[in-house]
Amino acid sequence: MTNQESNQKQYPQNYPPYEDEINLIDYLKVLWKWKVFILLIVILCAGAAIGITVVKYPAKQITQCVISLNFPGIEKHKNPDDTLFSKEQIITPDILTRATAFIQKKDKSFPEGDIRGMIGIEAEIPLEIQEEIKKAEKAKKSYPFFPNQFSLTLVREQNGIFSTRERSQILLSIVNEYRKDFEKKYGEEPLVVIEFPANFLANSDYIDTINTFKARVDSFINFLDAKIAKAGFLRSQKTGDSFIDIKNDLELLNNISISKTDAAIQTLKLTKNKENLINLYRHKIRTIEVERKKKEKEALVAKGLLKDIRQAGRYDPLKGINSKKGETSLVLDTSFIKELIKEDSSSLLLKTALLAEVNAKNLEVDKEFLEEEIAFLKEKEKEKEKEKEKEKEKEKENIAFVVTDLKDIEGRIVALSKRANELNMEYLGKLVVNAVQVVRDPATSSLRSKSVKKIALLAGVVALFMAVFLAFFIEYIKNATRSTKQK
Repeated sequence: MTNQESNQKQYPQNYPPYEDEINLIDYLKVLWKWKVFILLIVILCAGAAIGITVVKYPAKQITQCVISLNFPGIEKHKNPDDTLFSKEQIITPDILTRATAFIQKKDKSFPEGDIRGMIGIEAEIPLEIQEEIKKAEKAKKSYPFFPNQFSLTLVREQNGIFSTRERSQILLSIVNEYRKDFEKKYGEEPLVVIEFPANFLANSDYIDTINTFKARVDSFINFLDAKIAKAGFLRSQKTGDSFIDIKNDLELLNNISISKTDAAIQTLKLTKNKENLINLYRHKIRTIEVERKKKEKEALVAKGLLKDIRQAGRYDPLKGINSKKGETSLVLDTSFIKELIKEDSSSLLLKTALLAEVNAKNLEVDKEFLEEEIAFLKEKEKEKEKEKEKEKEKEKENIAFVVTDLKDIEGRIVALSKRANELNMEYLGKLVVNAVQVVRDPATSSLRSKSVKKIALLAGVVALFMAVFLAFFIEYIKNATRSTKQK
């Protein structure tokens, strides 16, 4: 059997052999014939897409640096003073004004508000944290994360306004100005008073001096308590001191030396000017008397309201009111506690009346004490006239003893305050050192909101399909026209 007969059996007469191969070759011939046209269309479309993208979406010059914050509290998104931290405090208007001062000097016409629109700050979140956040979102859970690294950017659409060096300088100036503000705010805290006036002991009365010492010690202890709450068991690398050690020494001074000297002054009634002390006591008596009368009035008003409540049909916890020489007293029955819980308004009024009466009684006691003090001072003055010489020598000894103690107390308070201030300066230095760091230097790059490469690629692919379609369409028209002419 010949090859021709074999082919006739394999393929029907209506379907000539190798038709697919012949058609594919024809297609390739068409594409090769129109290759220049197709390539030109693709290039023109891609070029047009690139041009439109460049014009419509101009490139932005972005200068970026990354800073790291390392201070106690940032892990909880708080400042060292426990106030809430905000990334915007790094780029406040005041900081931006100082950071761009060199630009203002160079070009006074440059609007200050423009620079604020160019500066941005965003938190830097590590990739592993981003993955954890995504997992939490899928599980509909929260994932708390407080970043300590932030990206500081300067974005400018127009090129040539700032040089690359100036853009980097602006960002570094912002970081430096924020660092200065941070160190000034948290590294220069007010210290305790370390000195007294030169003639403090000579010009102050004994009782005023000891009261001043007690007030200074109280504020000193409060200062140390605040430091202990923040620094804990921190010890100085230079002296080995801790705030707890200083507080213990100060409390010993207060409880022993100051208390002993205060008791001596009060017992011996030592004063440099008895007449002034008497006048001071008299003034205190008048103040106490006014306060006492106010408290008595407050008690009477409260009792009057209680009486009105009783007359209105409500339970009155006052069983009786006895008055004697303007004084009042409360007598309570056994059901007072139960009714006190039920009757809120009555219990409040009763409590007010009781507290007012107690305060009035206490003030009366204070008044009587001061009156006795005045009488004692006057009696002592009379006795002093009788035994002037004898008492004079004894009083000199007492005064010398008290003055020595006061000088010793003053010196020890000053010494303790110096120890505390030295330790505090060391603590504050550790607090602010390396608190604001640049971990990635400023770098400038060009960025568009739309990718030119992607748009050009997409336009080229679309143009390729269009050009191929046009090539086959034109070739089809030509073949059809040629067939018509031949007929």
